[in-house]
Amino acid sequence: MCVCRHEDGTVRFWDASGVCLYPLYKLSTAIAFDTDADPNDNMNQSSEGEWPPFRKVGCFDPYSDDPRLGIQKIHLCKYSGYLIVAGTAGQILVMELNDEAAEQSIEAKVVDLLQGQEGFRWKGHTRLDVREEPVLFPPGFQPFALVQCQPPAVVTALNLHSEWKLVAFGTSHGFGLFDYHQKNSVFVKCTLNPSDQLAMEGPLSRVKSIKKSLRQSFRRIRRSRVSLRKHHLQEANARLEAELAEMELAPVQRKIEARSSDDSFTGLVRTLYFADTFLSDSSHNTPSLWAGTNGGGVFAYMLRIPPVEHRAEEPVTAQPAKEIQLMHRAPVLGIVVLDGHGTPLPEPLEVAHDLARSPDMHGSHHVLVVSEEQFKIFTLPKVSAKMKLKLTAVDGSRVRKVGVASFGSNRTEEYSESDLIFLTNQGDVHVVSLPSLKMQVHYPCIRKEDVSGIASCVFTKHGQGFYLISPSEFERFSLSTRSLVELRCLVEAPLHQRSQTDGANAVHRCVQGHIFIHFHIIAFT
Repeated sequence: MCVCRHEDGTVRFWDASGVCLYPLYKLSTAIAFDTDADPNDNMNQSSEGEWPPFRKVGCFDPYSDDPRLGIQKIHLCKYSGYLIVAGTAGQILVMELNDEAAEQSIEAKVVDLLQGQEGFRWKGHTRLDVREEPVLFPPGFQPFALVQCQPPAVVTALNLHSEWKLVAFGTSHGFGLFDYHQKNSVFVKCTLNPSDQLAMEGPLSRVKSIKKSLRQSFRRIRRSRVSLRKHHLQEANARLEAELAEMELAPVQRKIEARSSDDSFTGLVRTLYFADTFLSDSSHNTPSLWAGTNGGGVFAYMLRIPPVEHRAEEPVTAQPAKEIQLMHRAPVLGIVVLDGHGTPLPEPLEVAHDLARSPDMHGSHHVLVVSEEQFKIFTLPKVSAKMKLKLTAVDGSRVRKVGVASFGSNRTEEYSESDLIFLTNQGDVHVVSLPSLKMQVHYPCIRKEDVSGIASCVFTKHGQGFYLISPSEFERFSLSTRSLVELRCLVEAPLHQRSQTDGANAVHRCVQGHIFIHFHIIAFT
């Protein structure tokens, strides 16, 4: 199944079991809010003093959708039937699958991510107003809880743990944890940098280039030293060139400069991750929440989940446990905890449904931190660096999308391995082994000029991927020899024209048990 988010506040579900997408279900979140683009308003309006009394029907402005309704993040748990939808104005809807229509009202829980910081004034859009009267929701996913971030910035990270009944969310100002079972906030962490002025504007803008920053720095130096003589400046430049000449780099690596802590959006939350692992000591595992920011920071919180019999009365508590700061301050795109066998921890409720093996809780655990420039493994609970794999220093590319996939053998169903797959800004897809962090294979997938295609790429847990080749067309690819969908057809040809070899619509390239296939294009409206 393929789930798509749209700018008009709708979520569409498609049957992706074959080579074509078939619509299954459409969910609209706009009915929960009071917006300017309400189609019912046009139905009730009539012109006075005109004959015949025509009445406007429908919404005639194609651009009348409120941009705040745009869906930014989706998290679906197919085992419990919960769906989390986050939007542009900081709204997070918690939904549950229901077979019958229900009329109910939604109460918004406002969460202040700034925690009372002084001197900050939000200059972006306002938040959406929730309908005060009860709303009739059709059968399907129906919201029963709403979290409203303040300031109402775009939700940049989202995660759901349906077994613990917790939702983690993050924006450019911080992240928080919400207990949708008791409908209250657990904690909030502000990651806003006081010098970050762009976080007040709302819409994301491009960060100043390094050339512009260097140019401004040199101009400030010149203005502050106007009274100095020219030969003093020449001597300083000569000393600087001599120092740079003495610095020797490895022949196969590039020099990577550490990013300044004053860069824009360093506090923007890029990833959130739940894990049951060892944080306090090596003998007691505990639930935890991990968060990675745009400035290379990683925050880990220990969670206390009450027993099932007291889950409705006792609150969930959290306390900070660990904090990691990457040296180069590159954005953290992914966090994965590996068990004693070096296997990523299973998703919530997978073990309960016999879809995954129980993790090894006897051996030592490790945490893998994926940044734009490198992959680094830390030991737990001491959080000491164990190994790393450099990417930007070797070939100059940067990670854009990352995921964990399980690759099964096409010869026997008993063997499978979990690897890390990622997409770079050059449009190449790489497969890295876990936990050894060894490059396995890589394929050219998307043109490096196709920025929107790279930004829209998503990976499945079985080694497939989707990306947009136009606003209404998907392209699907597979890295697995077992999990693939091929376009198969039969064309009857005369006997004298039949060849001994059958033609194929897809080009297969097999290397070390992996396969890369571009096999079809899906169009939808």
